[in-house]
Amino acid sequence: MRPTTWPTIVFALCLPLAAQAQLLVPRYAHSATLLADGRVLIHGGLGPGDAFMPGTELGPPGALASGPRNHRARAFHTATALPDGTVLIAGGFILPYSTSRTAELLDDGRFVFLESRMSVPRELHSATLLEDGRVLIAGGFVGGVTSVASCDLYDPATRSFVPTEEMAQSRYGHAACRLADGRVLITGGTQFPDERTISAAEVFDPVSGSFASVTDMLVDRSRHTATLLPDGRVLIAGGNCIAAGRQLAGSEIFDPATGSFTTGPEMAEPRMDHTATALPDGRVLITGGFNAEGGPHTLDSCEVFDPASGQFAPAGRLPRPVHEHRATLLPSGEVLITGGMIVEGQRRTVVTETAVIRP
Repeated sequence: MRPTTWPTIVFALCLPLAAQAQLLVPRYAHSATLLADGRVLIHGGLGPGDAFMPGTELGPPGALASGPRNHRARAFHTATALPDGTVLIAGGFILPYSTSRTAELLDDGRFVFLESRMSVPRELHSATLLEDGRVLIAGGFVGGVTSVASCDLYDPATRSFVPTEEMAQSRYGHAACRLADGRVLITGGTQFPDERTISAAEVFDPVSGSFASVTDMLVDRSRHTATLLPDGRVLIAGGNCIAAGRQLAGSEIFDPATGSFTTGPEMAEPRMDHTATALPDGRVLITGGFNAEGGPHTLDSCEVFDPASGQFAPAGRLPRPVHEHRATLLPSGEVLITGGMIVEGQRRTVVTETAVIRP
C-alpha cells in the first residue's frame, strides 16, 4: 500500500518518470499551501480510521520534511497564504471531536495561536483572500448541529476577526471564488439539518461589506468547484446533488456582467470532492473525485477545460484514484497533488502518495 517512489506524471500521459518523496503520514481533508519561497506547507487532515494527523510537513515537492509544530490538529479547515508572508489556518474539525472557532498563524517559521476567535465554530467553510489583504470566512458546518450563514473578516493588520453581514442562506461545502472586480461569488452548498443541497448564489462586496443575491445556479450542488477564467467568467464544475441522488458531470458558467449562470459542457465522469486548478495558460485542470454511480468509488481520471473551445478533454490518469486530496499550483506551472482517500465499495484507504502534473 505504500510505494517507495513518488511518481511524477506527464499531463495527459501519466507516466512515472522520477523518484520523489511522499507525505510522511497518510492524510485527507488536509490543506496544502504554497508559500512565498516556493515551498509547500501541508497541514492537518485525517488518516486511517479517521484519526487526526498531528503536525505539519514543509518543503519543496521532492523533499518534504517535518514542519513547524502547530497548536491544534485540524481537518476540513482552511489555509490562506497572505501578502505579508503569513498563513492563516482557520476553524475545522478538532479534538475532542468538535468544530472550532479558533485560528493560528504561521509567522516566520512558527505557529502563533490567535487570541481572536471567529464569531461561530465552522468547518467545511470557505476562506477567500480579498484584494486588500483581508480574508472573507464564509458559512460552514457546526458538526452534527447546523449549517451557518454567518461570515467573518480577518484583518492581518490587527490579527483579528470581525463579523460581517450574514449570507442570505446558510451553507457548507459551498464554493467561493474571487471575481476579477474584487467581489466574491458564493455558490451552492448543503444545508443542515434539512440535509439538502441548494442552488442559491450570492456575491460579497468588500467595499460595502454586504451580500447581494444573484440568479440561482441551474442545478443544486455541493462539494463542487468554482474557478475564475481569464475573461472574468467562473467555471462551476461537478459536485453532489442530494435531490437527484447522484454526483454531477455537468458544469455551469457564471457571467458577472449579467449576474447569471448558463449551461456549460459535461465532464466525462460525474465527480465531487475533486480539485480544479487554474493553469497559467488559462485552462482548468480537474483531478480525481468521488462518484457513487455503479457503486461508491474514487476516480483517478483527470480532465482539462479549455476556455478557447469551451469544452472538457481527457487529461490522463493519476497514479492512484483520490478524492478529498489537494492540488497546489507550483511556481513552475506544475500542479502538486497530495494525499486523499480511496473508496471502493465499503473499503476506505487513506494515502501518502503525491504526484506532480506537468501541463
